[in-house]
Amino acid sequence: MPSQAEHLYKATNNKLFADGIARDNPTAAGWILTALFYSALHYVEAFNAKFNCHFSRHEDLNRDLERNPQLCPIYDEYRDLSTFSWNARYQPVKYGDAQLREAYEAHSMVVKHINALLT
Repeated sequence: MPSQAEHLYKATNNKLFADGIARDNPTAAGWILTALFYSALHYVEAFNAKFNCHFSRHEDLNRDLERNPQLCPIYDEYRDLSTFSWNARYQPVKYGDAQLREAYEAHSMVVKHINALLT
């Protein structure tokens, strides 16, 4: 099972990857959204690692996020990122600056909340 530090490393690098994607390609927004989602996922998993807990299925992690009193405050933001990512990968949805702003805000809320729980 990955450690908290390993999850935080992956989360940070996914965010850096998202920030580094040039936005001049029509598919760029989708990949940014996907990288932001996986960054958020690893932040949540870093919190779970604190309790030697790991979810191998998205459905199980989603259920825990919804029900866990410490994580439920960021459930909506996490689900928004997940939906953006899923749609970007599997649907012919065209995303733009408005969705990127929304995703970056949701990501920021997840990071802020998880960092507060880890300190």
